[in-house]
Amino acid sequence: MQYIGSELQDRMNLLGIDISTLSEMTFMDEEVISDIINNESAYEDIDEFDLSLICSALHCDAQYFIDGEVRNNDLLISTMNRGKDSIKSKNVKAKIQDFMNDYAFVNEVLLEEV
Repeated sequence: MQYIGSELQDRMNLLGIDISTLSEMTFMDEEVISDIINNESAYEDIDEFDLSLICSALHCDAQYFIDGEVRNNDLLISTMNRGKDSIKSKNVKAKIQDFMNDYAFVNEVLLEEV
């Protein structure tokens, strides 16, 4: 079994989001989020829809939590220690990353039609 509690907590800390805020953003019970953070729920046992809500709120994909290489290639992680970051600048970087991922997806779909 694989647990993602520390990775989830690290991502939340990076974006300045606490359990209560994540609960509001994802419409999930705080207890469910706490169970994941406290490694009481294994990655395999997390509902796929719940995980997608968490990923959307934290501007990452599910692989972020289980693959170190994906985490290292994350825009927020790779730009750490390049000057002073604030929660606001981190959220902007996360939105830029979302845009880049969406653009890559749309570009890939358009290339398939040709």
